[in-house]
Amino acid sequence: MAVVLLFLSGHVLSQKGKEVILGLGGAFTNVWIVNQSFYGEPEVDYAPKTGFAFGASLGYAFTEQIAAVVEIQYSGQGQKYEGKQAFSGYNFAKVERNIKLSYLNIPLFFKYTFGAGGTRFRLMGGPQLGLLMGAKQDYVRDGETIGTERINLDGQKFFTDAEDIKDRFESTDFGIALDVGADIYLSKKFYINAGIRGNYGFTDINAPAYQIDAPNEEYEPSHNFWGGAYVGINYLLDVEGYKQRSF
Repeated sequence: MAVVLLFLSGHVLSQKGKEVILGLGGAFTNVWIVNQSFYGEPEVDYAPKTGFAFGASLGYAFTEQIAAVVEIQYSGQGQKYEGKQAFSGYNFAKVERNIKLSYLNIPLFFKYTFGAGGTRFRLMGGPQLGLLMGAKQDYVRDGETIGTERINLDGQKFFTDAEDIKDRFESTDFGIALDVGADIYLSKKFYINAGIRGNYGFTDINAPAYQIDAPNEEYEPSHNFWGGAYVGINYLLDVEGYKQRSF
């Protein structure tokens, strides 16, 4: 991250007539964990879960159409489940599980804009690094936390419905982020960007010790996914003057 920022800031000082892009923004999202993991207990139906993301960005416009933008973004992710569950003498009529994951996401976007006038359309895409900050769950069955116990692949006992579950997830998630939208200029220096954004994690987010087979099924890797509406405000800093300075 530091290397990327230094590259961008150092490069803009050597250019003439280019612009640094400074921004703030956020997204309202629909979040999923593709392929659930119940640590050997019967799986439960997926339920919708909303999330959010907000952060700051730093970019550099190489030309009027081409730019690179790096973001530092806090993101609330996870998955909800609701349904019935029966195993080992248990028969639950109502199961609710809410996994709450917190990530510091760092996407590096390559941006292409086109169009004329006060509104310019944009396409952005690039790699993303996700750093896990926290992982908790609310896991209740018929209104109670039951405390069912399992053994992970390292031979350690654990409670499937414990609240703090950060150790059950990988600390990093590598993926791809995409964005389609428009830049709406309020003046020569300020513009609002709005669009549809999504990202998908290629990493299996479950830690190796918790990659446990589901009942009568082989284990499948779990992946983060979210998509939603993003809105931000940006300021263009003309750095041509720096070229003329002597230090």
